[in-house]
Amino acid sequence: MPEKTPKKEDPTPWQALAWVWDILLGIAIPTTLFALGGRWLDTHYGTSPWFTILGFILALFVAGTIVMRKGKDISKRL
Repeated sequence: MPEKTPKKEDPTPWQALAWVWDILLGIAIPTTLFALGGRWLDTHYGTSPWFTILGFILALFVAGTIVMRKGKDISKRL
């Protein structure tokens, strides 16, 4: 007879809000830091807009990785 896995409880609205907030911060912080860093490098070296664009591209990869990891963690909890 197959074993029954215990049913996990549904998350509370506060837990869900915390997960959304965590994901939003995982997107906003790298995007802001890499964009500002790229803008500073562009201003310093006079290469506008290349470092800013590169910063956004790097932020995409970093934020995507963060969101994937957090999504896996959340799916394990559900």
